[in-house]
Amino acid sequence: MDTSKRYRPISYLQTNAADLAKEIAEQPGPVVITQDGQPSFVCVSMEEYFEMQETNALVKIINLGRREFKRGRYESLADARTSLDATILKDDVAD
Repeated sequence: MDTSKRYRPISYLQTNAADLAKEIAEQPGPVVITQDGQPSFVCVSMEEYFEMQETNALVKIINLGRREFKRGRYESLADARTSLDATILKDDVAD
């Protein structure tokens, strides 16, 4: 994707918001909005926004797992299954 053509001044957004929304819907990808010639913010479709949110959440979970592993806070798969089974059985008995 050639992002150099996807820059718009804020004045364009102010006068052509509907056109910009249509452009983003038809051509997925970010559109950079500039103020005084400098990038100020980015417009993306809701679908792309939610995909980015999901990706960020997954990256955070992976990084958390790596930190926990480095700290020695992990258990073998067999131990994890045993703990999970015990928790599930305990919950079933409580119901």
